Amino acid sequence: MSLRKIFSATLWVVAARWGLRAIGLISTVILARLLTPADFGVVALAMLVVGLIEIVNETGLAIYIIRHPNPQRSHFDTVFTLQLIVGAALTLTIFAIAPLGAAFFRTPEIEPVIQLLSLRSLLWGLENPGIIWFRKNMVFQKEFQLLVGAKLGSFAITLVAAILLRSYWALAIGIISGGVITVILSYVLHPYRPRLSLAEGRDAWSFSTWMLLVHVLEFANMRIDEVIVGRTRTTTEMGYYNVASDIAATPVQELVYPMTRVWLPAFAQLADDPDALERTYRWIIAAVGILALSIGVGLALVAHDAALLVLGAQWLPAVPVMQILAVTASLSAITLPLGSVLGATGDPRVVLFLHATRSALLLAALIPAALWYGLAEIALGRAIATALSVAIAFTVFERATGLPIFTLARGLARPAGAALAMAAAVLTLQAALPDLPLLRLPLSIATGALTFAAVQLALWALAGRPEGVERDALAWIRAKAKAFPTAP
Repeated sequence: MSLRKIFSATLWVVAARWGLRAIGLISTVILARLLTPADFGVVALAMLVVGLIEIVNETGLAIYIIRHPNPQRSHFDTVFTLQLIVGAALTLTIFAIAPLGAAFFRTPEIEPVIQLLSLRSLLWGLENPGIIWFRKNMVFQKEFQLLVGAKLGSFAITLVAAILLRSYWALAIGIISGGVITVILSYVLHPYRPRLSLAEGRDAWSFSTWMLLVHVLEFANMRIDEVIVGRTRTTTEMGYYNVASDIAATPVQELVYPMTRVWLPAFAQLADDPDALERTYRWIIAAVGILALSIGVGLALVAHDAALLVLGAQWLPAVPVMQILAVTASLSAITLPLGSVLGATGDPRVVLFLHATRSALLLAALIPAALWYGLAEIALGRAIATALSVAIAFTVFERATGLPIFTLARGLARPAGAALAMAAAVLTLQAALPDLPLLRLPLSIATGALTFAAVQLALWALAGRPEGVERDALAWIRAKAKAFPTAP
């Protein structure tokens, strides 16, 4: 498994995710002007209820196929049968508990929305498991077609529904339409046609049980602050927090999180070659540090002007939350390569322990913040808990794998220094400019990008120009420059 193949696959995954988020952001910008914060809050609350039950969908059946050295038709048939059984059961469960979810959040209007969204689980169960083959063999071009095609169709339907209905139903209809289109495309793009079978059921389910527990805690870690906000605040405040959280996390998540789809099969193939595994991991965590810290800190620096220009003045109360959660997202992303290594080569119980520890830290920080303070303090509680969980994750990872984490993590020092320099440069510029967001935003972005890149390369040069992301990036740029046609 070469870094070039990993890089190529990563480009397809990132292209897919950024295609999705570009469509999603355009949709959010348009819908934020057609709908109200309360409309977003209603659907966000409904999705919390649905998502809480849909955790059971996260059984790791796809990972079971990816990890298997030679999956046969019986394995794919078993995965399809299990996902269909689980999906149908979850749809019935979610539909039945809709009244309880509405009562818990004291918002009666979410009950029918939850019932409509319950169909999402059944649609997941009907998806063609043959598309897992794309991930296992790192054929992410097909996955790009699947994800972007479904998102485009969903966007079109949501936009039409928003114009016609001018209510939260447009968002719910868009979510379900995306599921329908995904099912259709999964059968168009892969020739496998599933049959009902449980021939490999015991083997598949024994692995999936541990992964289910991991995903339950992973969902809790991602959504517990929104559950607390939804329970203790108004739907308008929930709308502020939900949109701020989504925008803050999107840039980092859609660059870094999709890469885990590449890392997992790559690390699985390198499990028997510790030296290659260490080299690959060292390169990846350095790349993650550069992407996550530059984007997360950069977004926090321009959040006020971006929100004012893109979303409108009615969303300014969400800015402090957006700034805090943007930096928090960058911290969370740094631990993702650790989880991929452990998921591909290690004991899933270690991953479970890390998620459980983070859940406990989040609860300890978020509950007091929600009881006695405001939305910004809730976001700050998440940031503190995340920072502590990152420190714990690095310590546990070294003990579980034997990989020298201090050596592997040294690449994070340079992007951290570059992020601090970027923050100083942008804040200084903003203090000197007039209060004109249309002028200040592009200048801040340009200054931040140039400062981060310059300091990153300067620190790399001071370190003796070691092998790594910087050297590979410069080599790639030189190769592209040489290939560029020149005038005769």
